[in-house]
Amino acid sequence: MNCMKKNAPKLFFAVIFIVAFSFLANAQTVAVSSSIVKNSVKRGATGKGSIILSIPKELHINSNQPTCDFMIPTLVELSSKDAENFKITYPKGKDKKFDFSEDQINVYEGKTIVNFRFSIPKNLKSKTINIRAAVSYQACTNEVCYPPQKKEIVLIFQTK
Repeated sequence: MNCMKKNAPKLFFAVIFIVAFSFLANAQTVAVSSSIVKNSVKRGATGKGSIILSIPKELHINSNQPTCDFMIPTLVELSSKDAENFKITYPKGKDKKFDFSEDQINVYEGKTIVNFRFSIPKNLKSKTINIRAAVSYQACTNEVCYPPQKKEIVLIFQTK
């Protein structure tokens, strides 16, 4: 019993540390999902898709064209062995003023959609197309910015 009393403060602080660390790790989480317009794309044609960023209410991320050179932009990188000619169109960000900066910063908030186009070679043999999307961003609150993150997802769809 003495051992328990002796270690109780250490255990209490360990639990507090774990809870706080979990909160901070989750606080910077931006959900990344995707969609392809029309679930099938014909060989030799152009397809359209979207990368959807769901940014929690208390966060913002720098836009693709941040206001200052030292800010980390949001970037989407697409690659595939089956699709080609990727063209990414980023949305305009919102200029906002935050406590940590004298200048307005161009940011994304809430649900943010990055659209893209791609083409499927006419001579493609495979019926299934995989496109890998890597999304890099830096999440911030009004007071602090978290370390940059990179999330990857794979879009899978059928060709005709």
